Amino acid sequence: MAKYDFYFQPKKLEDIDGFKVFTSGFSRSIAVRGPEKLALHWLKRFMTPKGSDPTRPNDGTEFPSLIGSNITQAMDLRDVVVLAIDTCNSQIVSAQRLSQPDPDETFLSASLIAFELTGADSFEAWVRLTNVKQQTIDFSLPSISTRK
Repeated sequence: MAKYDFYFQPKKLEDIDGFKVFTSGFSRSIAVRGPEKLALHWLKRFMTPKGSDPTRPNDGTEFPSLIGSNITQAMDLRDVVVLAIDTCNSQIVSAQRLSQPDPDETFLSASLIAFELTGADSFEAWVRLTNVKQQTIDFSLPSISTRK
């Protein structure tokens, strides 16, 4: 029997208030599985601030700490994003060792495929996620100003 996950999606930039960057939408819940489910698990872990979950203090990445940071050099900013991707990848691999998901939901890799500064204090980053069946999903990371 297929296991489904609840679908969430990034909010439009103009709809972001505070740190709430995801929404369930305004219609009925949508069940997802396969590569989309894997991408949602990856993105949820990626967007979780490291140490914010008291039951799993090692989960999460440093990516959310970019919000309000004063990093001004593009290469430094890119390095933080790449490091957060690598951290997230390690955590997903470790989590999937405990309970092997279906092949189309089993993580193989995720990497930064594009990075571009889009303003004085914002950027756009694209990630390619691949499962063990070699199916890929390309998605943009939530683009939030890096400075207040």
